[in-house]
This record gives sequence, C-alpha cells and structure tokens, in this order.
Amino acid sequence: GLAQKLSGIPVFSGIGLRIILFIVVLAVTIVFIMRYAKKVHKQPTLSPVYEDDSEKRELYQHITEHAPTKATTRQKWGIAVIFVFFIILVYGVTTQGWFMVEMAGLFIFMGVIVGFVSGLSTQTICEAFNDGFKDVLMGAIIVGLARSIAVVLEDGKIMDTIVHGLGSVIDGTTPTIAVIGMYAVQVLINFIISSGSGQALVTMPIMAPLADMLGVTRQTAVLAFQLGDGFTHIFYP
Repeated sequence: GLAQKLSGIPVFSGIGLRIILFIVVLAVTIVFIMRYAKKVHKQPTLSPVYEDDSEKRELYQHITEHAPTKATTRQKWGIAVIFVFFIILVYGVTTQGWFMVEMAGLFIFMGVIVGFVSGLSTQTICEAFNDGFKDVLMGAIIVGLARSIAVVLEDGKIMDTIVHGLGSVIDGTTPTIAVIGMYAVQVLINFIISSGSGQALVTMPIMAPLADMLGVTRQTAVLAFQLGDGFTHIFYP
C-alpha cells in the first residue's frame, strides 16, 4: 500500500495478480512444510532443533497432565468483539484511508474493550499490556537498529548513490530485463533495509520514474519491490 501511494497509483490496486501469487506461494510453502514435518515425524533427530524440543517437552510436560481450560461465556463474547473490531479494521483500511497510526490506535482500543467484555479488571488489562510489550520488545529493538542503518545511509546520501548506481545498470535494457533488474535491486537493498516501509520510502521514489523511462508500468515496479522485500526475509538474518 505504501509503495503504491509513493508511486502515485491507486492503493491496493492490482490485487487480482497478487492474490494468485499469494495462493501459489502459500501452496508451495504448505507442501514443503508438510513434507518436512512427515520426515521429522518419522525420524525426529533430523530436526535441527531436536535437542531444544526435547528440553522443552520435559519442562512443559506437566501442562499436558491437566485438563484443558475452557473459555467462559464472557471470554466467548470477548472473542466475538475481536471479530467485530477486525471488520472495522478492514473497513477503515479499504475505505477510509487508515494506515499505521489509525490501526495502532484501533488495536489499543480493542485491547481495552475486549478486556472489559471478558471480565478483566483495569489492573489486569494494564498488566496484560505490559506482558505484551515484553514479548515484542526484542523485535522493537531489532526494528530500531535496522531503521538506524537506513537513517545513516539516507542522511549520508549513501543510499541515493547506491540506488542510483543500481538503477543506472538497468537503464537502457528491454522492459523484461528491466523488471528482473528491478527485482534484483530490491533483493539487494532488502539486505540493508529489512523494513518493508523503509525500503519503499527509499526505493520507490526512484523506481517509479525509472519504470516510466524503461516502458514498464509502475504497478510492475511495485510488484518487483513487494517480491524483492518478501522472499528475501526467509534467507537474510
């Protein structure tokens, strides 16, 4: 969405092709994971985390000895309210132009309302928020460090030089080669900027006009960004 907005094309347009890509990639991933799971199920020692799993099984074995907890009526109502909030979220994003700030505010509001509906006290809701913050703290630190790299490269005018140099390599090629080149550029830049929104902010203001020069649609340039940003997260640290 951000990449399309920066490229001056309708947000969430071209969704048909993206849905097809999503289904294909998801199907391949499911088949891969299921085959791997069957292999490890037959011979657990093949798993690279076999020792860790064995330790955790011993540590949490007592949990399985107790009867499973059942949701109360109020908790079930709380789950129903969550679905209502997600409907509001989809409506806001697709029709009202909501983005990060609005979605974050909605999630905070949802947490408080669902907590009250589920029968939690104000103190318990606050403690739950604190526990949630603890879980994502390491991720927040990693994102901050990743963003700091981008800030140094941007403010030092290093990233402009990198992107311009990579774009110059693509310039003058046929549209087909240009698209593959754009994808390769996004793959390389994603190693430096792991944030999808950060990568869009840095690359799309250059890639969109470059697409016009090369006779490639801006929608295609956005798709090259999306795939270049998506697949590489599986491999990059």
